[in-house]
Amino acid sequence: MKSRMTMLMLGCLLMLTAGAAAVQAADYTLGAGVAVVPDYIGSDNYTVAPVPVFKMDFENHMNVHIFGGRIQSNLIPHPNWKGGVVGEYIAKRDDDAVDNKKVSELDEVDGSFMLGGFLGYEYPTENWGKWNARVEGMQDIADGNQGFLARVAAGWGTNIGQTMNLGLETFAGFGDEDFMSSYFGVNRKDASDSGLDRYDADAGIYEVGLNVNYFWKFSKDFSLITFAGISQLVDDADDDSPIVDEGDETQFKGGVAISFHF
Repeated sequence: MKSRMTMLMLGCLLMLTAGAAAVQAADYTLGAGVAVVPDYIGSDNYTVAPVPVFKMDFENHMNVHIFGGRIQSNLIPHPNWKGGVVGEYIAKRDDDAVDNKKVSELDEVDGSFMLGGFLGYEYPTENWGKWNARVEGMQDIADGNQGFLARVAAGWGTNIGQTMNLGLETFAGFGDEDFMSSYFGVNRKDASDSGLDRYDADAGIYEVGLNVNYFWKFSKDFSLITFAGISQLVDDADDDSPIVDEGDETQFKGGVAISFHF
C-alpha cells in the first residue's frame, strides 16, 4: 500500500509540474495566521496551531492551494469542473501533550499525512452566488492512523460588495476501520493501561459539520481571512467511544490569517 501511494503521489506531482510549465502563472498569494483547534480528535481541550497560506492560480483555472494543514491542487483546466490532488495533515495525539489522564495512557497516534484525490463542480449564478460540491478520498502515507478517509462536501459563496466574500460549506467524513480504531477504539492493552472500557470502532461516517469563512480585501495587496467550523462526531465516533466520552463529541475550530497578493 505504501509503495502504491508513493507512486501515486509522484505521478500526481509530475502531472502538476507538467501542467504548471504549460501555462503562465497568473496570481500568487502568501500569508500566515493562527487557529484554535482541538488537542486531538474528540478532545474537549484546545490548542493554537499555525496556519500557512499559499496560493498559485493559473490563467487556465489550474491551481495549488495550501491553507493550514491542507493542500489541494486542481489539475483540470476547466472553469467549472475541479479535480486533482488533495492532502491533509492530522496532528499527532501526543501522550505528553494530552491533558486527560486516561487518554494520555493510550498508545500515541503519530501524525498522519493523508494523500489522495478529489473531484468537484462549481456552479456560478448571476444573483445567487456560487454553488459547489466535492468528493475526496485520502490514504495515510505516514504510518500514523494507517487508514483511509473520505469526505463529501457542498458549499455556497457570495461576494459582498467589491472587497468581501462569505462562504459556507457543509460536510460529512467517512473513516475505514484503521482510521476509526486509531482515534476512537480502545484495544485490550489500552484498556488495561488507561482504565477505559474496551471499544471497537467500525468503519463508517464519523463526523458531520459546517465551515464558515469570510474574506476581506482591505487594501490593494493585503487581505484578512477569518474562518470557523463546528463538527459533530457521530455513530461509532460519538460519546459511545470511551475516548470521546472523556472529551467532547462536538468539535470547534476557528482562526484568522493575513495574506499578501501579488
